[in-house]
Amino acid sequence: MMAGAASPRRRDDAAALIARVTASAASGVARRALVLRLSALPPALARPHHLRLARAALDPLRMADRAETFDLPNADTAVLWRGGGGAALRASLAHLAELFADAGTAGSGPDDVCVLLDLPEQAEELLRIADASRMKAASAVAACRAAPLDPAGLAALEQTLAHADVARFARRRPVHEVTADGGMRLAWERRYLSVAELERELAPDAALDAAPWLLRRLARTLEARLLALLASPGELHGAGPFALDLGVASLLGPAFLRFDAALPAALRGAVVIGLAAPDVLADLPAFAFARDFAQARGYRLLLHAPGPEAGSVLPLPRLGLDLVQIGFSPALAAAAPELAGARPSQVVLGVAESAQAVAWGRLRGISLFEGAGALNRS
Repeated sequence: MMAGAASPRRRDDAAALIARVTASAASGVARRALVLRLSALPPALARPHHLRLARAALDPLRMADRAETFDLPNADTAVLWRGGGGAALRASLAHLAELFADAGTAGSGPDDVCVLLDLPEQAEELLRIADASRMKAASAVAACRAAPLDPAGLAALEQTLAHADVARFARRRPVHEVTADGGMRLAWERRYLSVAELERELAPDAALDAAPWLLRRLARTLEARLLALLASPGELHGAGPFALDLGVASLLGPAFLRFDAALPAALRGAVVIGLAAPDVLADLPAFAFARDFAQARGYRLLLHAPGPEAGSVLPLPRLGLDLVQIGFSPALAAAAPELAGARPSQVVLGVAESAQAVAWGRLRGISLFEGAGALNRS
């Protein structure tokens, strides 16, 4: 290359995928997506020749109608196309099933490696996968070069946030519930701001998690912006039940009062507010006041438990909360815990994106699952 010549800029495939999925959702144009989650492979199956063979198995799909390939920063690959996929899809799935036939014995099953999605119905799940890939890549880069966020940096970031359009960072994640006939239906959508995307665009050179006390301050700022977005005219018109995560301080702040005043009557009693366990324990009197205020206004409160053993420290009945969410993992399945001291009907199983997670939860009487994968595996 000649001196002074500019290097061609590599396409940000994660951003391109998000743009494509967002456009599909907005237009209603039907597409299918196959995501090859190589990042989910155990080390024994993540050797270079395995990865090459896995990517080559997608070649038939690359010839499908208007097919597009997106190589995500965490080594995952997504292929989008129009139509059902037919023989090309069957060929790719057969190759992948053969390649990963022994994946279950290595700690990850074929269902965890290959994710087949329909757009626009499952757009949120594909957006979540793209976001997760960027978060992992950003964390790796940040560990090498990012500087801790300091008070001056926080002030500058808050000033930027005050004028930024945060709507583009808004995401939704479904929670499904088991119906009387054993099927699944949407119970509510969790609404949140993608911190990974926000960090990448607004604070690419700062390690936001390096200073926990500043991060808590930033979290309150983001919660206030999310509440303001939801309280804006027309935002909740015709909306269905939803959930949002708030700190105790935000629940008692002016932004929440404005949101509560703007909440349509049809949604009164249909909103779930998630609280983090450390925030609850930090100031129990403030939590109790916030809990009584929110429940008197018709909100259901959910505790994000750090693990199933949280029931011994944070007993749900004594806290007076309605729901508890625990994240699924193979270790959780092996331990057969007491579900954070709650009844199965009060438990939301998070990260329910695998057949194992849904089967385990249903076997224990759990009927609420967060994640689009739960609907596909009912």
